[in-house]
Formats: sequence, C-alpha cells, structure tokens
Amino acid sequence: MSNDLRLTIAEIIKRPLFQHAQVVAGHRGLSRPVRWVHVLETADTGQFLNGGELILSTGLGFGEEQEKRLAYLTELIRRKAVGLCIELGRYIPSIPEDMLELANHHQFPLLVFHQPVRFVDITQDLHEHLIHAQLQALRNLEAYSRSLQQLSLQAAGTPKLLQHFQVAVQTQVFYYAPDGTTQFAPVVPHDVAIEMSDVMRSHFSELDSGEAGVRLLSLSATRQLAYQPVMAMGHVLAYVGIVLFERSPDEYLLLTLDNTVSAMAQILMRKMFVEEQALATENRLFDDLIANRSIPEEQMRSLLGITGSGKASTYHLIILSFEKKKNLAEDSLPPHDLTAIFRSLLTRHRFRPFIRCMGHRFYFLLIEQQPLIDSRRTLEKAFRDVKRIMTQMLGVDAQIWMGVSRAGKRLSDAGRHLAEAEQALAFYHESSSPFFADLGLFRLLFHVPNEPVLKVFISDYLGLLLAHDQAHGSSLVHTLRVYLDANLSKQEAAEKLYIHRQTLYHRLEKIEEILGEDYTATQNRICLEIALRARDWLSKEERHH
Repeated sequence: MSNDLRLTIAEIIKRPLFQHAQVVAGHRGLSRPVRWVHVLETADTGQFLNGGELILSTGLGFGEEQEKRLAYLTELIRRKAVGLCIELGRYIPSIPEDMLELANHHQFPLLVFHQPVRFVDITQDLHEHLIHAQLQALRNLEAYSRSLQQLSLQAAGTPKLLQHFQVAVQTQVFYYAPDGTTQFAPVVPHDVAIEMSDVMRSHFSELDSGEAGVRLLSLSATRQLAYQPVMAMGHVLAYVGIVLFERSPDEYLLLTLDNTVSAMAQILMRKMFVEEQALATENRLFDDLIANRSIPEEQMRSLLGITGSGKASTYHLIILSFEKKKNLAEDSLPPHDLTAIFRSLLTRHRFRPFIRCMGHRFYFLLIEQQPLIDSRRTLEKAFRDVKRIMTQMLGVDAQIWMGVSRAGKRLSDAGRHLAEAEQALAFYHESSSPFFADLGLFRLLFHVPNEPVLKVFISDYLGLLLAHDQAHGSSLVHTLRVYLDANLSKQEAAEKLYIHRQTLYHRLEKIEEILGEDYTATQNRICLEIALRARDWLSKEERHH
C-alpha cells in the first residue's frame, strides 16, 4: 500500500503539458503538494483560495505594472498558494527581477510557459489525477482499517502494529510512552534513537493531559513530527507519530494516524486489563485489611512482592467513594475497569499503586517509589486527575468523596491507616478536607467505641434538644449546628438558615432555655460540636450497615 495522494510541483512539471515550462524562481519549494489548480488573474480574487492551489495566469490583471504584479504575487503567497505558472506573451513578455526576488525569498515556485498553452487542458489533466489519487487514498485507508481490525483480533502487540503503520505511510514512525519507552519503525541508529527520545521526553512532559487531536512539533527547518495521543477516559497512555522530512501531513497521513491510534488504544487497554486480572494477591490483601484482619510485616511484604530488608518506604491509604448518575448509560465502562487506567496514572506520579474496587468504592495503597518532597501536594495532583477521569465517566453531577490516611512506614500498620482513611471519608464534609491529619478534634472519635460511650455522650449534651424537636416538630438541633459553625455570628447563621434574624433570636432563646445560658462557653461549646458531629457519624454508620 502506498500513499499516492500527494502530487508535488516537481512531479507536475514532468507531465507532458508542462514540457515547455521552465522554473525561474522558488526552486526550493518544488516539493510542495498541490491540492487543486486554479486560474487567477487579479489579486482581489485571492479571497477565493483555500490554500494548496497551483495558480495559472496570463498576466492580464497586472501586466508590467510593478505595484500590481507585486501585490498579486504577495496575495498568492499570503493565501498559501503553492506556486504560480505564467504564460509569457502580450500581457507580460518576461518576468521582472522584483517578482523573481520575492518568489525566491518565500521559496515560492514561479514557472513560465514560453509558448501558448490551453489552461483548460492543464486543469482537466491535473484535476483528474488529483481526484483519482484521492479516491485511491480512500480505498487504501479502508483497506488499512480492515487490516487493523484483523491485527486487533490476533492480539498483536505495539511493535507489530507500529510496523504495520510504517508500511502504510512509507515514512519513519514512532511510539512513545510516558515512562520514557520509545519504539521506532523502521529501527533507527542508537544515537538517533537517544536524541529523538530526549526531544520527545522533554516535549511530551510539558503537554497538558487530556487534549486529543493531532499536533505538530518542528525539529528543524526541514523536519517535523506529527503526533497524536493514545487516550483512554481522558488519560494519555502513549503517543504515536510520524517523522516528516520536507513535507506537511496530508489527509491520508492524518487519517491513517488516527486509525492507528484508535487500534493502539484498544491493544494497550486490553493489555492493561489482562495485567489487572493477574493481580489477585492485591484483592486478597485488601480483603484482609477491610475485614480488619491483622497481617504481619513479613507477610505484607511478601504479598506486595517487596524483597530485601532495606529502609521501609512511605505509603498512603486512600478510599474513594462515588455515586453514579441515575441515567448512566448501560454500555458505559464499569467502574472496576478503571483500575488499569488509575494504575497507569498513579505510577506516572511516582507511586507504586495497589488498587481494589469494591461496590462504589476504590481502595488505594500507594507506596512512594522514591521519597517525595511534598507527598501531600503530589497526592492532591494525582487525585485531581483521578476525579477528572471519574467525572468524565460518571457525568459532571456525579458525587465523589475521598479519605486519605496519615503516611505510614510499617506495612503491618496498614489496617490502622485504612481505618484512618475511613474516618477521614466519614468526616469529609465536616472538615472540608480528605486528609485524616486535618480532622482536628474529630480524630478523637476514632478511638471512642460506638457503643455505649458515644450514644451516652450525645444523649447527655443533645438529648433534651432532640426530645424537644421530636415533640414539637422544631429544628433547634440544626439551628444550633449552623449557629456554632458560624462562630456565633447571628447574621451569618440567619442567612444560612434563610430566616429573619428575629426568628433566629427566638430559637436561640429556646435553646438557651433548654441547655442553659452557658451553652456557648468554651468547654460546653466544644462538647456540643463533638456531640453534633458524632451524631452525624453514627447515623451514617447505621445507614451503611
């Protein structure tokens, strides 16, 4: 299969109708591909050009007038025409020096016919060739798409797919993974591979994630890369591209690249899912942790495949909880299938991830591959990407919560840190932070047994108020909660409750009557706030169970 879509000016001047044509300027632009042929005599009709046209003219519109001819040639160059053919004769007997200089400066091919020619014959000949080439390219593209499907069914790997791509486009192609892995087809010399890999590593590391589509990267005046990201759920898995020498990518190349990228995404996703199926030990590990079964240090290290007795790496335990949109399409990706994508993403953030999806939850054990300077900032950045992918899959109105444990060192303590992540998740809305370290006083609740201490504590401090609300259908407990959260600001509390300030005064008087006039004193206020949050926590626990 060959790409026959391009018809360059260098190829055109070899055709019979151009046997008396002479290139008089812009020789370095002869490799430009011609998209169409157009007769144009005046500069003011340049607006009808789309770019890529070879222009035919007799000089009727500009003749030998310097201002007109330079304006005409400048307009063609500005409109991205690829060359100009002029029939010398009555209107312009020879090409003036100023036109030659302008054409050479812009490497814009300027051809002359020394004998009269029929423009209609030229346009018919070239248009027939261009249309035939486009139809052939479409047939080639259809055949290439079918061959890609066959490769996918054969479970071909990336090297085989890349070689197939190279045969189709007949130029140098490459594959680059964010971990620095590069592949070239055909194989390039070692020093060239290192140079190209360094250029791509530098360029791709600065790109924004999640942006699809073809991009160009100029390497020199004559060489550039056309590349496209291989993506899954907004996450970049790799890049596939073409090295172009003295040419720009045409439609055939871009469509072939796009088809290759789609096939590559399927192959990489399938490979990732197969790898996920092989990680059964991780599932057993999380099942034990979630069941609160104690695991000795050596057994944990064995389960995770950690050998040696070197210094323990820092790790973090995270729980991500989510609720789907009710009208989520049935054929959308199941949540657990995102495990492979999350693994790729978190590895890129320099964690060694262990992941388990159960119901509407993801459990993450992230081991720092190397000590991080600011692990919290890295975690925040990584889980912004995780949430972006989740939102893309579940919809913008999906609800996503997180709980993050303190950093751990001893793997045998992982169960305790998982419980910290659980508590941080439970108090996510209270602390406005997913980190257990930010819970403040509410961390103490973690160490208080639910029965009977917490219920007795809640009853002692809120029992009378709860009884009043139940007997009278009032909302004094909620009013107290908002008032304390507003730091005793009556104006702010009234606004948050959407009531008049006078109504709030009446409620606060009733609360004072029930709880006592010193309920806002520091000691009592702390106890009330803990009781309010403990009550919310217990109600959530009861709903879950």
